[in-house]
Amino acid sequence: MMARILCTVLVTAAVLGIRFPAYAQLDTSVTNSLGKKLDQYMALLEMEPVRVKCEEADFLIESCSDSLVRQFTAIRLYSHFMDSKLMGDEAVSIHIFDKWFAPGTVKMQSEPAFMNARIFAEFNRQSLIGMKAPELTLEDMDGNWHSLFEDGIFSDRLSVLFFYDSGCPTCKMESIMLRNILGDRKYRLNFYAVYTGHSREGWEEFVSSYLGMDNPDIRILHLNDPQGESGFQMKYGVLQTPGIFLISRDGTIIGRGLDSMALKQLLDIRTSGQEGYGSEESAAFYEKMFSDFGNSPDCGQVREVCDRIAVRTLEAGDTAVFRQMAGDLMYWLGTVRGEGYKCGLEYLLRKYIEGKPSVWTDPDDSLAILPYAGILSDLLGKSGIGERLPDIKVRGIMKRAGKERHVSRKLSSLRNTAVIFHTEGCGFCREELAAADSLSEADRKARFFLVDTDMLLDTDPETVYRLFDALDLTVMPYITATDRKGLVTRKYMSLR
Repeated sequence: MMARILCTVLVTAAVLGIRFPAYAQLDTSVTNSLGKKLDQYMALLEMEPVRVKCEEADFLIESCSDSLVRQFTAIRLYSHFMDSKLMGDEAVSIHIFDKWFAPGTVKMQSEPAFMNARIFAEFNRQSLIGMKAPELTLEDMDGNWHSLFEDGIFSDRLSVLFFYDSGCPTCKMESIMLRNILGDRKYRLNFYAVYTGHSREGWEEFVSSYLGMDNPDIRILHLNDPQGESGFQMKYGVLQTPGIFLISRDGTIIGRGLDSMALKQLLDIRTSGQEGYGSEESAAFYEKMFSDFGNSPDCGQVREVCDRIAVRTLEAGDTAVFRQMAGDLMYWLGTVRGEGYKCGLEYLLRKYIEGKPSVWTDPDDSLAILPYAGILSDLLGKSGIGERLPDIKVRGIMKRAGKERHVSRKLSSLRNTAVIFHTEGCGFCREELAAADSLSEADRKARFFLVDTDMLLDTDPETVYRLFDALDLTVMPYITATDRKGLVTRKYMSLR
């Protein structure tokens, strides 16, 4: 996925390197424009792993040549991930704080804002998604001590960690919801209910009134930290209650900041055997599958794989396996380059995802499948086959018969031309430009129009905004070809 994201950011985020005249402060038109582009880009990143989001946030901030633009960008990104409804995004906000705000490289908007960010980071950095659950030693109602999540000790089931206080109205509501949800016999769990208060009477009354579990498959422990020695507040970021975590069998945090319904969705995914979409294992599976077609499968071969999956799963009545395989394939095709792959992705989206709405009805699909499918469809539909290129005047290099001329052309006016959008730092771009040189020497009729997006950003950033809106520049180099009428005949192509 990283290759696609890095290429995207060179086009979208680099607008942050625009040099505006002598800032005293950023005016509203600048912040609105930058904010809109940042929000668009964050939408593209939504389904990427935290590691990629951190890398892209760093790249965006580093791309800003002006200190005020950099501050605006850093604060906008920090706030975006802090306010995100996607579980795990808080890790990105902590990364941004640690790298940019904590050392003073970028200033926050005020000292109180800085202190709040520091407190949040310190109280949450130990319990992020993917980390080992910090060990806790707590006392039960009978005075026995229990060590939870000891290093190297595995469980035979998932574990729920529920922090609550007897004086918390929301805790009472969540406890009732949890009791109803976890009464379902399909769940086999360890349930650790941790009372954060200091009243023995309040603790016992809360347990008897709200936390009675009528499910023999759930092991429940009612725990407390009477001396405050476990450090659960810092380890799990318990600044307020309730707090719900889901821990895997090997002690890894797989859910945090949950409410009861979000916990149910995660449990349903885990207990159904569905571990989410786009895993490294599924990527390796599809890489191996498509390797049988050589380096560049054509559209028909990719479509054949899509149809084969549907025949063996969906048509056989196994909707769950179809959803998993088709979802994984969509994620993988969204990351690879190549004309055949992109054509096949368009087919998959049209026929099996957007074309099968009755299949994609699970709660997880509304988060992980349908939004991303919509983004991909929008990108693939820009300047499609049989359409004209956008009526945007662009400065570039016209190459023909081994000769080059710097010219300005409307893209819609180009005939029998391969248009190559490229950028610095892109290895594939260098290979495709070298291929264009060779073809230009070998075929004197071949015509190429080369657009250096880095140069364009320095001289005409507004044009880059328009290009990004009209073309799918998430893959660099982006190469498209026109016929004698100026209509697009190919896109996402390679000259090599």
